[in-house]
Amino acid sequence: MLKPTKGVSRFLMILLSLILFVGVMLAVYSGSIPEKYDLEPGDASTIDIFAPRSIRDKAETDLRAAQAAAEVPDVMLRSEQIAAKVKTDVALFFSIILELREKKQPSATGQETRPFEPEIPPEPSETRPDLSTPAEIADLVVLKINQQMGLIISQSDALSYASFEDDRFNSIQGHVITLTNLIMAETVDSAKLKNVLAQKIENLETSLTYNKEDSGIIERTLGLVLKPNVVFDSVATENARQAAYNRIQNNPVMIEKGSRIVSMGDIITDETYVLLADLSLIDDGGFDVGYFGGIALLLILLLSISIFYIRHYERQNIHTISDYFALILSVMIPILASVYLAREAPLAPPVYFSAVLITVYYGLRAAVVLSFAVSAAILPMTGFNPMFLLVAMGGCLVAGLFTRGIIRKDNYAFIIIMTAGANILLTFSFGLIQKDTWTDISINCGIAALSGALAVIAAIGVMPIFEMLFNTVSPFRLIELSQPGHPLLRRLFVEAPGSSQHSMMVANLADAAAVAIGANALLARVGSYYHDVGKLENPLMFTENQEGENPHDFMSPEKSAEMILDHPEAGVRVGRRYRLPAQILRIIHEHHGTTSQAYFYHKALKDAEQGTRDQPDLNDFRYCCPIPTSRESGIVMLADSVEAAMKSTGINRLEDAEQLIRKIVKTKNEQDQLIESRLSYHDVEQIIQAFLQVYSGHFHERVRYPDDHPVRQSAE
Repeated sequence: MLKPTKGVSRFLMILLSLILFVGVMLAVYSGSIPEKYDLEPGDASTIDIFAPRSIRDKAETDLRAAQAAAEVPDVMLRSEQIAAKVKTDVALFFSIILELREKKQPSATGQETRPFEPEIPPEPSETRPDLSTPAEIADLVVLKINQQMGLIISQSDALSYASFEDDRFNSIQGHVITLTNLIMAETVDSAKLKNVLAQKIENLETSLTYNKEDSGIIERTLGLVLKPNVVFDSVATENARQAAYNRIQNNPVMIEKGSRIVSMGDIITDETYVLLADLSLIDDGGFDVGYFGGIALLLILLLSISIFYIRHYERQNIHTISDYFALILSVMIPILASVYLAREAPLAPPVYFSAVLITVYYGLRAAVVLSFAVSAAILPMTGFNPMFLLVAMGGCLVAGLFTRGIIRKDNYAFIIIMTAGANILLTFSFGLIQKDTWTDISINCGIAALSGALAVIAAIGVMPIFEMLFNTVSPFRLIELSQPGHPLLRRLFVEAPGSSQHSMMVANLADAAAVAIGANALLARVGSYYHDVGKLENPLMFTENQEGENPHDFMSPEKSAEMILDHPEAGVRVGRRYRLPAQILRIIHEHHGTTSQAYFYHKALKDAEQGTRDQPDLNDFRYCCPIPTSRESGIVMLADSVEAAMKSTGINRLEDAEQLIRKIVKTKNEQDQLIESRLSYHDVEQIIQAFLQVYSGHFHERVRYPDDHPVRQSAE
């Protein structure tokens, strides 16, 4: 059967990914679009209809805005022209009265005497002419003021003005003019003018010592001549009314999500129909292109962020087709489940499923980033419920944190409990902040806890299926592979006991080194257990498994090297038969990199010097395998080389061990074996110290007790 080329595989993967992406878009669209109703204006609703989201009540908002604009009073501005006209009218009012008052007392020379000038007594020889009576003067005052000013002064006030002595008249005139100037300096409309005038007269009555009754004629005179000094400003009034209208429009009446907008039996009015159409609740038989475009844009953005993150930060962990398909499946399952769950309960979507699986296979950082993308993709299906996003991200973080710390299978329950507990606390706190009812808080807490618990249980349950379909590795799988009873480890122990013991020591070194630099210690340990399973094809070809004669003594150096150099490839073949995960197979394949088999190469050189053969080619004695491409693979390479060298040299002093370890590490660096492993110089130094820590305990010798005390009894 022909195997598809890399280009064909990539094309098929892209095509399948596009199909899946379109499917996800349609799923999110169908899961988030509200239920539609076949209604027309005038129809009677057969069901209760609730708002699927908060929306602006346009009809009520427009009505309130119009009312607010109508309630704005006219804007009136002070007119300096009116104020000046009133002052002029007051001056004219008194000038008319003065002119008529002067007719009572003509001077001896025939000239009129001003009331403010001292009177000159007539000569004794002169005779005074007859004077008009005050009543006649009052009649003339009424007539003149009406003719010249259009005002009607009462007969009694006119008679008072005609009868008053000059001092009293001048006092009244002065008060009227002063009060006129004070009042006109203010901005007064009709209502305010009345109030201000009353206040001024009240103050005047208090200040008058004599002739208190004059305040009455002063008040009546001012009431006669004073006018409001404001004019209507149409532009300012229109602006004020527009501002009031806009204020209501900018703070519209909202119909909150979940509010009943139509009750069963209600007649659909034109306004209600427009509201239902704005909420996309009217079934017009069409496809909401704009809404679908928004969903597509959101998902494309989330997908772009996810791809960018994977390509820049998770390339080592997520790079095979199996990795991508496992990731896609772990993301799609909660999204598709949310199509049915989110409509009934916004807190029900099982995003924690993705958090657990992604943490297990690709790490906590990837889980946090991709769980956020999944939550954001599900958000439209919850009606953009803010509580969902808070609970989902908090629950995913807790699920990821506790999943990352798993080292035993009995921690399954701990993940479930902690995720459900975190969801309860988050939901409860949000409910208190929102001042929800205790019933709503209780229901939401129950839904969130159940969603978290069931999602984690489902994730744990599908892990074996994931491992079978995609040959992935999880902490649980690694724990299973680390058991001594595993068939392959049992074979290694029985058929190649020396290699088995060697692998155990390599595992101890690799585990300590991985812990020191923060790498995956469990993966490094399990990879060490299996790194030499290729020796099972010819276990006696390796010295640690030999007893008695060495088969290589009867073989050419090239043949011996061929047998030795093949064990990484053989290990991959054996590992695939036992369905070892790809990460373990990678360690098996890379643990020697492109190093050479120095022992047989030097043996061939010695034979060439003796003339028994041609000069050997170093490439014939070199491993043809990839160099380590992960930190764990690089650690296993160093641990394997160190353990083999320590055993072959028989070193038992820590100082000598450090010298040998540094020499081995230097050689690997010079051969460029670690350049793809992402190990820094600091990491390498930490690894050396970890190796020395292991050997410090290995070299430790117990104190030998005297022969007469073979067993030391404790005094305590």
